[in-house]
Amino acid sequence: MPDSNEGSRLEGHRGVPGLTAAALAMPEKEVEMTRLLAFPVVVLYVSVLGMAQPATAPTTQPATQAAPPAPVARAVLISGLGGSEAYSRNLLDWSNRLQKVLTTQCGLKAENIVVLTEKADPKATPPRQEATLKNVQAAMKKMKQALGPDDQLILYMAGHGQINEPVGKLCLPGADLKADELADMLDELPIGRIVILNAASGGAEFIKIYADIGRVILTGAGAEDDGNQAYFAEFLIRGYETHLADANKDKLIDLMEAYLYAARETANFYHRQYLLGGGRRRAEGDALAWHVSGKNTRAIWRKLYAGTKNSLGKPPQLPDQPPPPDPETEPDKEPRFGDFGPNWHNRRVLAEHARLDDNAGKMGFYLWQPYEFVKPPQDEPGETGYLARRIVLGKIGQLERALGK
Repeated sequence: MPDSNEGSRLEGHRGVPGLTAAALAMPEKEVEMTRLLAFPVVVLYVSVLGMAQPATAPTTQPATQAAPPAPVARAVLISGLGGSEAYSRNLLDWSNRLQKVLTTQCGLKAENIVVLTEKADPKATPPRQEATLKNVQAAMKKMKQALGPDDQLILYMAGHGQINEPVGKLCLPGADLKADELADMLDELPIGRIVILNAASGGAEFIKIYADIGRVILTGAGAEDDGNQAYFAEFLIRGYETHLADANKDKLIDLMEAYLYAARETANFYHRQYLLGGGRRRAEGDALAWHVSGKNTRAIWRKLYAGTKNSLGKPPQLPDQPPPPDPETEPDKEPRFGDFGPNWHNRRVLAEHARLDDNAGKMGFYLWQPYEFVKPPQDEPGETGYLARRIVLGKIGQLERALGK
């Protein structure tokens, strides 16, 4: 270790090998001897000092602060009880397709998605767990631990919701998921970017409880009495798969675009259906025959209702009327309202009134308001849809201008 008196010692030897004042008073021979004795001592001492001096460290730039980790999008997909073989099949199909959309189009990693379905499948990628209340709680706890303040959570729900109880519920194997329990889990998350895609029936009961600032909520069954089997998920997912939801063609589907496409197509799906045969079953358990217009709508109808006691038929030929178009080749058209044709009284009733919320549930927006599609609210702060227009699934920050990004 360097000596603390090193500086004073160096000062004392700065005159050597010259003469000190004492040496000037010596006889000439003694002075010469002093020079001889002093010189090697000084050389030795300087050599020792040279060894003791640390080498000068190279100049380095100040260390830069590490950049914060990039935001991450995570998802929890919950599919509850189907209640029938056909609807259970649809629920599983929607879960699989949404998972594919999230990983292939939205940039989510499979390990950041928790999939809960009516039946577990450990061999799936990612593995599917049974959608019990315990597993839902465990999934939300996992999200609480994994999510950062700038991350995004996508929560998807589908299945049967209860609308005839004090609080809304999603029917699960075993104990059901109550809306207030889910709201508590969401409130514990350390983030504000939460997207809720509720494609279950009875969704209106959930909006009342878990709507909050910073949350964008798309609800398929958004009216009080929407308690039937819901098909909003089919058209929400289809909008991403076909890219038809990308209205402005910027290759990014924001949540307003996703909602507008799904809400319109869900309503049109119902309104393109007419019940044949007087609108009644001949006997309990008999199949219902439906006239469904539009070749694409008929293909979707067949897929959704395969294995049920419903069938496709054709309307009868009316006297003095031209034959109806072939429904298998007829293009899908916007249903007309106010034109009360012969099948008007048998038109299928809309059972899903899709709703958009992104301002803490203060002013939910319904695209369909009988009997027309209305214009969305203006793109202004405080209006419903302002935040939804700036959120893209998985693409954190690309459209989040409302959050100062």
